[in-house]
Amino acid sequence: MHVIGTAGHVDHGKSSLVLALTGIDPDRLKEEKEREMTIDLGFAWMESAEGREEIGIVDVPGHRDFIENMLAGIGGIDLALLVIAADEGVMPQTKEHLAIIDLLKVSRGIIALTKIDLIDDEDWIELVILEINETVSGTVLEEAPIIPVSAVTGSGLDLLRETIWSELEAVKERVNRGQPRLPIDRVFSLSGFGTIVTGTLLDGQLTVGQKVEVQPVDLKGRIRGLQTHKTKIETARPGSRVAINLTGIDKEEISRGNVVALADTLEGTILCDASYEHLAGAHEPLYHNQEVKFFSGAAEVVARTRVIGSRQIDPGERGWLQLAFRESVALQKNDRYIIRRPSPTATLGGGAVLDPHPGRRHRRFKKEAVDRFSTLEDGQPEEIMLETLNRYSYMEKIELINRSGLSQSEGAIVIDQLLNSSQIKRLDSQYVSSMHWQRLLERAVLILEKFHSNAPLRAGMPREELRSRLDLPGSAYNVLLSDLADTGSIELDEKKVKLPEHEISFSPEELQKTEDLMGKFNELGVNAPSVKVVKSYVGEDLFLALTDTVELKVISPDVVYRSQDYEHYKQIILEYLDHNQHINAAQLRDLLMTSRKYAIALLEHMDDQRITRRVGDERYLVNQAKK
Repeated sequence: MHVIGTAGHVDHGKSSLVLALTGIDPDRLKEEKEREMTIDLGFAWMESAEGREEIGIVDVPGHRDFIENMLAGIGGIDLALLVIAADEGVMPQTKEHLAIIDLLKVSRGIIALTKIDLIDDEDWIELVILEINETVSGTVLEEAPIIPVSAVTGSGLDLLRETIWSELEAVKERVNRGQPRLPIDRVFSLSGFGTIVTGTLLDGQLTVGQKVEVQPVDLKGRIRGLQTHKTKIETARPGSRVAINLTGIDKEEISRGNVVALADTLEGTILCDASYEHLAGAHEPLYHNQEVKFFSGAAEVVARTRVIGSRQIDPGERGWLQLAFRESVALQKNDRYIIRRPSPTATLGGGAVLDPHPGRRHRRFKKEAVDRFSTLEDGQPEEIMLETLNRYSYMEKIELINRSGLSQSEGAIVIDQLLNSSQIKRLDSQYVSSMHWQRLLERAVLILEKFHSNAPLRAGMPREELRSRLDLPGSAYNVLLSDLADTGSIELDEKKVKLPEHEISFSPEELQKTEDLMGKFNELGVNAPSVKVVKSYVGEDLFLALTDTVELKVISPDVVYRSQDYEHYKQIILEYLDHNQHINAAQLRDLLMTSRKYAIALLEHMDDQRITRRVGDERYLVNQAKK
């Protein structure tokens, strides 16, 4: 499926030419009929040679006041039909539309020299053609065929049709990345059907019944029906003009510029990294922090420019931008865009989205930022994927491929190549660059070194504390611990992580405090000093060290015992249960000749250790507890 778009100065006969080619009048608005001027996008279609397919046509306004409507329709076309009237030749909007076509890198083009029925002088036609050739020199239309036509007499129309078909045959087939997107260029409703949107389908197929989202407004709906050129279809192919009947979404909730996509495949952004080309005909440079209007797909949003690696971008020069949007816009890597000056209005330049979700602002002149932009723009697929992983750290396979701007098939090949060369590492369902992983391993060791230095009396850092400091998902953290343990970089148990060389060493003063504390425990027996009192005796650090070395056993927030004492009381409880089947807090209180506080703390701790199980007020051994 293919879509072509018209371009050209106002009143050069674009709509009349479309009508002559297709029999469909693209001017659908009452105001357009009254003013005899295209104001908004119009749509038509024609059959290709031998009826093999229908070609969609988007007709755009040519008046300078409606250039922004033109931009909503020109994105996503396969072939540009630049219309120039023979009686006027190249005009201001001819040049502006040509600049836009060039910036959008439309792959093919044809120049239709219209209104030749008004010209009797062959020399005049020849002069106009010379002017056209001079105008398109150095642009994507430099080699475009020029076809003289008349929508009035029909002269040249057959040749134009044949040339359109011939040029489209040379257009590469649309890549099906499996991630369909339909930038909405029209929204309306019909009685009995509800909300209908139209646009040119990109990157994949859509099927009746699929659940979809509209971004960046984040609305969920379902495809009730699909049409292309007023014909019902079950599946829409990439590159085709499509009308979607949506359920679950009201017409008032969406607008031109929103994008229909499958769930969880697209999201809005307020920041993007991009390559940029400033038009040679611009009257001044593009400045840092300049307010512009940004156009991509059918979207239009106000943005501010952040010029990367230079102070400004001069006319005719290329550079890099980070664009900060006033409101969210749905973009993908490699989307083409145009920026215009808001007032006085003028097209300034355009380029390609390099990263639609950079996550944060760059330091404009930092070498790492400049190198990153260079890789994203000119790097090989492997380099781009590595840069993407280094930016985002951990990514699922589909997300990694999408953010790298690759097709699913190409992305899968690149991932295998990077895995085989050990440049990336797989963590369950996620991937990480080997460079980033090595930095994480080194950072974990540094964190432990600092922890041991600050807390020499601690046997090790709690495992969860280290995971939190590294800000890792659980699956990745487990792999990291395993890698560090395999190389002998750390030692770990179920609760703690430490460096192999770290050992607790008590000073004479700390040893004396410990001996005095143990005397207190020996003196008080089951009615041991509370956690708070113990900490007041020996201090927080020494208390934690004694728990780490298992000399003390904390069994509740308030109760702590020497480990041998705890084991002794536990054995008493187990022997009692051996003879009596169950025990409650009152019975244990009397058995140990203590208070209810200590009895409950012991029983609840044994419940937590799954030694006993509570049933009502009674405790049973777990394997004997009543169900």
